[in-house]
Amino acid sequence: MAQHAHERTELLLDALANLGRGLDLETALNQISAIAARLVGARYVALGVLGDDGRIARFLTVGLSPAQVRAIGPYPTGHGILGELIRHPVPLRLHDLGEHPASVGFPANHPPMRSFLGVPLRVHGGAFGNLYLTEKLGGGDFTEEDQRLVEALAAGASVAIENANLYEESRLREQSARANDEISRRVLTGCSPEEVLALVADNALRVVGADTAIMALPENGYQHLVVRAAAGTEAKRLVGVMLPPGGTFSNVVLRSGEPIVSPDAVADERAQLSFDLRHEIGPLAVLPLGGPGGTRGVLAVGRFEGRMPFASVAVEALQGFAAQAAVALELAEHRVDAARFAVLRDRERIARDLHDLAVQRLYATGLGLLSLRRDLDGDHAHRVGRAVDEIDETIALIRTTVHRLQPGAARTPEGGLRSRVITEIDVATGPLGYAPRLRFDGPVDSAVPSDVADHVVAVLREGLSNVARHAHARSVAVRLAVSDDVVLTVMDDGVGIPGDVPQSGLRNLARRAAELGGVLGVGPGEAGGTRLEWRVPLDGA
Repeated sequence: MAQHAHERTELLLDALANLGRGLDLETALNQISAIAARLVGARYVALGVLGDDGRIARFLTVGLSPAQVRAIGPYPTGHGILGELIRHPVPLRLHDLGEHPASVGFPANHPPMRSFLGVPLRVHGGAFGNLYLTEKLGGGDFTEEDQRLVEALAAGASVAIENANLYEESRLREQSARANDEISRRVLTGCSPEEVLALVADNALRVVGADTAIMALPENGYQHLVVRAAAGTEAKRLVGVMLPPGGTFSNVVLRSGEPIVSPDAVADERAQLSFDLRHEIGPLAVLPLGGPGGTRGVLAVGRFEGRMPFASVAVEALQGFAAQAAVALELAEHRVDAARFAVLRDRERIARDLHDLAVQRLYATGLGLLSLRRDLDGDHAHRVGRAVDEIDETIALIRTTVHRLQPGAARTPEGGLRSRVITEIDVATGPLGYAPRLRFDGPVDSAVPSDVADHVVAVLREGLSNVARHAHARSVAVRLAVSDDVVLTVMDDGVGIPGDVPQSGLRNLARRAAELGGVLGVGPGEAGGTRLEWRVPLDGA
């Protein structure tokens, strides 16, 4: 007996020495569970880590296979005997845990358990979690000596856990500070919002050790959130995905301006996640870009199910990244406003010069040619008449251009649909390297409702962006026709749709059409290239 006690004491001392050398919290917790099982001969051991709400936020097990864990279902949150130890954090030994008044039984597929030993874990004076040991090997009950050994292990483990927490906090703060410095430099040097959002997502993922991170911004008057940048698992597929409206974590945060931090998004009753990933998201943090009443988007960062929840210091770092992204978006808006004002002044000057100089000279030339034609006959008079007609067409074209150059033709999205489409064409001219041809048919401004107009502008923007990125086209023609239907057509003479291009953008356009009772058609054009037709009925809008 004395020899056995000495061996167990040596095992405890070796275990505490090994725990003291590690600085990784995840590793330390798994070691504590395994050592406790060996120390007192327990078939099953669990370590429940408490969250900020006092419930079990993480549950590590020893003795159960992964298949058994899956068959049992969600881990406990603190009811029954486990909750008893949370409410009264003192050691608890039981001959048969089923006979205790607080027992609530076991879920289906749970192995039978009788003997029980529970010991609290305290870190820095506060409750950290509990060690639960069941089924003493060889039968019988856990002894008082077993309890003393596990209490000694818990005392030593608390030091190891505290050291690991301090190291993790120090490392995270250092990495967060470096990342914020880099983001600040990019923002101040005038990087585009897309570049800044991608940088924030990458740094958020890396600094807090997450598996996925997205930056989503609102569209159509906050009706939808669209992923603008992503990092981690399936990042390329997520960019451009439209998150459904309603009770998703991201939409709740967007509307409230308040963060949501959940230890397990799958089991959380407040909302449902909408990433549609191949792996379930467990710990989740969703932060607003800006405060209540001025939220510009959301940063959502998740870890796969079963991983450690986000500590408060990690959430603090994520809040810093979200604030940086909000500042970047606001600065970008100010830069766009300043650039738009400068462009408007130039457009007004050019329009005035075209009207006062070019149109008047062409008009005078046309009058001169008409006078000359009266003195001619036959083929010469016909040729002069055709030249006059061409001058009239040129004057009409210049007047259309003058109208487009007027400040009213480059209005904000609250303006008419015709003006908004012209603005999108002007914006796309830079990336394309040429101006798309544009044609309107029907009562574009008066017949199209504002919500449909928002969709038309978004579809046009995506269509022109796809041409600029993938088509290698030399020309693009855009037509917006309004009658019984609203039909937007974008045709290019490029190489068609490459097979390796993600289809998430086209799926979003199809979803927009379907929401309004319409359809999206994409296929080859009559003369090659690609023809995109987005059609929705006016009566269903």
